[in-house]
Amino acid sequence: MTRCPSCNAEVPTGARWCPICHTNIMNPEIGRLASPGKRLGAYILDLIIPVIALSLIFLIGGGIAAAIGGEGGGGAGTLLGFLLFVAYGVWALVLFARGTTPGKKLLGMKVVREDGRNAGFLTMLIREWIGKPISGMIFSLGFLWILFDRDNQGWHDKLVRTYVVE
Repeated sequence: MTRCPSCNAEVPTGARWCPICHTNIMNPEIGRLASPGKRLGAYILDLIIPVIALSLIFLIGGGIAAAIGGEGGGGAGTLLGFLLFVAYGVWALVLFARGTTPGKKLLGMKVVREDGRNAGFLTMLIREWIGKPISGMIFSLGFLWILFDRDNQGWHDKLVRTYVVE
């Protein structure tokens, strides 16, 4: 058995992550595995943030339309709303390309590959758009798998060999 470089606990042979502190055994610089609860929080934020953003866009657009009045005000509000929506989309795509999502970014998490490098755009695309629907197909067992897997990986993580770390 080897010892964890972070907490000095005994680690079973072949394990990538410490069973006590969840730090990566090979390279502690990668960080520690994110807890299932924190991952759920990021998922909820990823659902809520676009709804809040769209609500603000329509609120601001409607406020500008009311303040300016007439036909021109509605166009200015719609344009501003559209520009804010595009800005949010660009921000989300930049985060996506860096291996995170808005919810994960706000909670201090990122997605890394097995070798410790950040997941790139293609890896994230496959993980989010192919892997997550697969994880949710059969009673969401792929997501529940995170609770029972020793490395806190869901099926979407196993598909592209990624881990979510703090």
